[in-house]
Amino acid sequence: MKSNAQNSKVIKVLFVSTEVAPFSKVGGLGDVVGALPKSLLKYGIDVRIVTPAWPGVMQRLRDAGHKISTFSQRVSVSYAWHSVEAIVHRVDLEGVPVYLLESDEYMGSMYPWDLNAATARPFAVFCMQVLELKKVVGWTSDIFHCHDWTSAFLPCALAWHRRYHDPNAKSVLTLHNVAHQGMFPPAAFLDESGLDPSCFNMWALEYYGQVNLLKGAIISASAVTTVSPRYAWEVQTFESTQALSKVINANKDKLTGILNGIDTDYWNPETDPLIPECYSSDSLFGKAECRRELLKNTGFDPAYKGPLVVCVSRLVEQKGFDIILPALKQLDSLDAKFIFLGSGQRWIEEALRGAASAHVDSVCFFPGYNEPLSHLLYAGGDIYLMPSLFEPCGLSQMIAMRYGTVPVAREVGGLMDTVIDADCDGGGNGFTFITYDTQGMLWSLRRAIERFSNVKAWGKIRQRGMLEDFSWSHPAALYRDLYKSIL
Repeated sequence: MKSNAQNSKVIKVLFVSTEVAPFSKVGGLGDVVGALPKSLLKYGIDVRIVTPAWPGVMQRLRDAGHKISTFSQRVSVSYAWHSVEAIVHRVDLEGVPVYLLESDEYMGSMYPWDLNAATARPFAVFCMQVLELKKVVGWTSDIFHCHDWTSAFLPCALAWHRRYHDPNAKSVLTLHNVAHQGMFPPAAFLDESGLDPSCFNMWALEYYGQVNLLKGAIISASAVTTVSPRYAWEVQTFESTQALSKVINANKDKLTGILNGIDTDYWNPETDPLIPECYSSDSLFGKAECRRELLKNTGFDPAYKGPLVVCVSRLVEQKGFDIILPALKQLDSLDAKFIFLGSGQRWIEEALRGAASAHVDSVCFFPGYNEPLSHLLYAGGDIYLMPSLFEPCGLSQMIAMRYGTVPVAREVGGLMDTVIDADCDGGGNGFTFITYDTQGMLWSLRRAIERFSNVKAWGKIRQRGMLEDFSWSHPAALYRDLYKSIL
């Protein structure tokens, strides 16, 4: 039995991630790592973050006026029989210390398109430097909290590295997107990285003749979480993760699904400085002004009274664009206007440009990403379109509901955990469909457009969404309990 002193001990957790909003961000992972630690502080967790200083990060921090402290000692590791050093900087993110490792190793892509032993090297080096970080900063964590394959080398090192093997060390691995696993031919990777070659077997790192860092971390981590309860179930199915589902299922006793939250201080229509007029669930006059400004930005008729369907997204197949694009050919049957913002695969960008050119009165496409404009779409839209093929959690539907924009979403992953169909008993906060096809999406979209014309019914649906609690408070409490359970 643990003593009271042990139970009251402050838990020290180090978040290990290759992206942290607002310093470096590609997707939702960066948002999570930037927001969750702030909520963990409120539960008495001594939480800190370590991340690479990718090109441009340090200059952006200086330009933004952040106070940067630089340690006199560098962190050093051995890789391929050479010493690899990094300068260690510290900044504070709303009370959370963030360590940034600056090195020539981190001059490439945050997510290499072609993954092999050479392009995987920076991520192995990063994880080893994290394990040496305590010698520089004078702080030792009880738990390493790693995120996706880019920091998956760390649990593997604790299990199988010739220098860093530590059976008593604790680590948590969060699966944000199992579609990306850190898989590549072994080549000289095992020898150069210091991993014991004996770990290259089917019960550890080996996966159909290749290294699979995510598989190794799932096996070696003390606990594994996913970013929604539904996704925890889905990743154990062959349909979702193919052969890796057997590995995840074999480790299901240490698997927990914890729904992500959003930063409700940043995403707050009552105080958002990036929208033309603020509003709340009690007073929506400001939302009407945001809608007028959005119509002005698109060039649509400012007197238009029908629904504005908005979508802020990475333009990739995962987000459902192969079923969205055919729907745009049926605009004559849809009394709505569509506004898209995003960048990604070229064929999707070109298709959206083509649709906007062919339907200038009903489709608008803003290429690239624009943070103020994204806020305007969330605030000025009426319906938010999110028909994902798969969605581990999804943050956009939560943000949309907080801004009173009703989601049309597929029942998958975190979308199923957050969006409840308005036609269910007791009512809901959106409109959902199951089958991944254009007709299924159009069925729910038409229901939403039809309901929009009923002001009273629409108001109830919108109100339910705005009153949902999507803050990090409850997820942070679940993570606190998880940390306690593995110590």
